[in-house]
This record gives sequence, structure tokens and C-alpha cells, in this order.
Amino acid sequence: MSAFLDRLLRGPCLLLDGGLGSELIARGLPPGAPPDLWTLERPDELAAVHRAYVTAGSEAIHANTFGANGARLTRYGLEGRVADLNRTAVALARDSGARFVIADVGPTGEYLPPVGKGDPARWREHFTQQAALLAETGVDALHIETMTDVREALLALESLRAAAPALPVLVSLTFERKRRGFFSIMGDPVVSSLMRLAAAGAVAVGANCSLVSPDMRDLAREVLAGADGRDGAGAPGSAAASDAAVAYGAQGAASLRLVLQPNAGRPQATADGVHYAQTPQEFAEDLASLFPDPRIAALGGCCGTDPRFIVALRARMTERALARPAGAP
Repeated sequence: MSAFLDRLLRGPCLLLDGGLGSELIARGLPPGAPPDLWTLERPDELAAVHRAYVTAGSEAIHANTFGANGARLTRYGLEGRVADLNRTAVALARDSGARFVIADVGPTGEYLPPVGKGDPARWREHFTQQAALLAETGVDALHIETMTDVREALLALESLRAAAPALPVLVSLTFERKRRGFFSIMGDPVVSSLMRLAAAGAVAVGANCSLVSPDMRDLAREVLAGADGRDGAGAPGSAAASDAAVAYGAQGAASLRLVLQPNAGRPQATADGVHYAQTPQEFAEDLASLFPDPRIAALGGCCGTDPRFIVALRARMTERALARPAGAP
């Protein structure tokens, strides 16, 4: 078992980093420009963001590889730099002093028919290429993030596990809150989607982006209740949730591990740029309220969260841990 996987499964909850793209934009990356450009053009700025998160308390940080797959890079004329971008991004993250470096793997940015013209065979080639490159860098884990379609997430997971079998893979989808619960924009329900990914071999599953921390807290509670075969109020859950729990196998709810990275409130456009409304303390309280459930395996932030949010989350997590009775799970 790798050191990262042992740490994730053994606990306590792993503290991740916060938003990377939003921090680069705050440092001057033009909106709409691929963050990958700064891996080669402004490595000092990228390295400074990584170091700031490590100083704030992040035990594991994400390398700037989210968009470094061939499908996305082709849009910017960077398809010939896939190897350079992935290798350099991991090296910069490793130099930050973080205990663990996770390579970020984002979606292709395409959709399957009839919504789009995405080709699963070509997607597989891109994910396989990126995973093979990342496996050579000595990265500690892979994290598939911001997926909007569970089918693409499953394909990416299968591709990464085949190309880099020694590396643990985490998977996060992005969800919206609806009247009936949480769903991806493609209509994938949260409980069954995450259970399918866990059953397919993801070491932790969860959500990032789109949701603010109160919604992410409620999403986590819905998933944990669904994994137990209950609804959020403790009553027997839906047939779909129960089927998902059964499909997850005999280990069931006890072996589920969640990774959660909400945004820093709702973005607000101002004359000075985009600002996020939430305070670090509010963010930290919402996420820390999920303790002491040991299935909350990793917490961090997404868009708009900066090192202040990680400082606050670390402090709140520490307070919660110290407040637990001796011998508590």
C-alpha cells in the first residue's frame, strides 16, 4: 500500500489545498486563459501559490495538471506540450514541500451525443496518455475532478487505473442542488453516481466546485445516509440509493471515503474583478461540522478559496479533533 493511500484510509481527515485557478487569476492570469500556460511561462507564481497552501497547513496539494490533457490543450495550440506541462507541473508542486502531491485530471471539456460530439475512444487515449506521463513523475495520487457526466468520470477512472495501476485515484464530480437532491448537469444523482465510482475502484469519491460549503455539507450528509440505505432524516432511503449501496459490495458504507472541495461562496462580479462572498470561518465551520464521521477522508477548497480558508479549516478541524472524547472513533 502506498504511503498516500495508507494515510487516506487510516485518517485523520486529510487537509487539501484550496483554489488554484482563482489564485493564479488573482496574480494576473487573464480570465479565460489556460492556467497550464503559467506552468512554463510563470513557474515562480505557480510555485508561490503551492508554497502558500503548504504554509497554511495543506498536507496534500494538487499539481497544475487539471487541463493538461490533449483534448483541452488542442484548443490552445498546446497539444505538443502535454509531456512538458505534466512533468513540470508535478516538479513545481513537489518543490513546495508538501507531504503529498496529487496530480489533477480534469474533463476533456466535451460532451457525449446527443449533447455534443465527444468520442469515448479518443477520450480514453487522452486520459491514458496523461496518466502514463504522471506515473513517471512519482506523483502520490491522481484526482479526477470537476466531472459533469458520470460516464466520462468512469471512463477516466478506468483509463487511469489501467495506465497507472500503482497510483490511488480519487474522483470528484460537480453537482447542482435541486428540489429532489443533488444532481450533475447531465442528471446523474449524487448517491448512485458516487457509489458506482467507488465500486469501480476509486479510493475516495466526492464533489468539487459549483457548490458552496453549506450545500456541500448537505450533499455529504445525503451521500452518507444513502450509503447506509437511509434518507437524510434517518428513514429508509430510496430504492435507487439502496440499490447503489448493494452494488458497492459487502464493504458497504463503512469503507466509503469522501473528498469534498466547495467554492468560497457565490462569485460576485465587481469593478475590481470577481469576489467571493463567504468568510473563511463560515467555510471552515460548515465542513468541520461533518466530523467525527471517519468517512470524511479529505477536505479542501475550490474556486475562490485561498490560503486563509485552509488556515481556518485546519484550526476548526483541530478543535473538533481535540473536543472528541477519549476512545471515540
